[in-house]
Amino acid sequence: MIHFTLRQLAYFVAAARHGSTARAARAENVSQPSISHAIAELEAQWGEALFLRIHAQGIELTAAGRRRLAQAQRVLGEAARLASDDGARITGELSVGCFSTLGPLMFPAILRAVSKRHPDVIVRLHEGDTETLVAGVERGTLDLALMYDLGLDRPVRLTPIAEHAPYVLLPANHRLAKHDTLGAADLADEPFVLIDLPHSREYFLSIFGIAGVHPTVAYRTGSLEMARALVANGCGVSILVTRPARDVAYDGRRIVCKPLAGQFSPQRVVLVSARERPLSPAAEAFIDAARASAQPTGAHYDKSISTDCDSV
Repeated sequence: MIHFTLRQLAYFVAAARHGSTARAARAENVSQPSISHAIAELEAQWGEALFLRIHAQGIELTAAGRRRLAQAQRVLGEAARLASDDGARITGELSVGCFSTLGPLMFPAILRAVSKRHPDVIVRLHEGDTETLVAGVERGTLDLALMYDLGLDRPVRLTPIAEHAPYVLLPANHRLAKHDTLGAADLADEPFVLIDLPHSREYFLSIFGIAGVHPTVAYRTGSLEMARALVANGCGVSILVTRPARDVAYDGRRIVCKPLAGQFSPQRVVLVSARERPLSPAAEAFIDAARASAQPTGAHYDKSISTDCDSV
């Protein structure tokens, strides 16, 4: 006989996602004791602690809690699927992670498409680097994560969304801006602005390694816009993958983008999900909307922005 309810499971999942019974209560629009009571009842029924209570920091899943979380998410996903099989509107809440440098380019358009198609689906945004997002998917605190596929050897499911090709970024008046394409060897002696995020850092450095040269790293940053601004102001050159619609930095200075020469496959933009958990109807709807809103590489670029060598 089943001695727990879907509501109890939902409260347990909410607490795991938010890392706090108080935040889970606000998200579920219930009292904090309701969340705590549901967790206590599940722990009593299953005979194992689901969370560690950390003073002044919230709660953290135990090993048993992580295992039960995956089971609870599967049950809730199947229940949501069963409810939607009658043609009812798709509902639910999604916690979606987004790679910090990619997010501004793609996430708002995806969110707009989801809201238009499925107004009853609530999406919670969580920004982070690759490692943080993948870990969140593995722990079950994130349903999906939008990021680049950097060859992660992890037990996750990757759903392709789009492809972006790496390119060289130069100040508008740089001597190399007259070239049609540039290779990593052309940049080896230039001060280099490196995106210094886990996995991204290794990817960009590997481009130089393949060419048999080493970059002269002058600046490291985890911000795409900081890298663009540094380049625009003549502080160095860079190689990036994410390309905003306008070749202009925050301060209005222009930058020049050139194709990267060499045998480099485009970087796949993927939605990451847990391999052992089925996708909920809301997650499937998000993926469909992401695919529909994604544009081919370069289609979103503003061609009215000049990329010649004139100084700003």
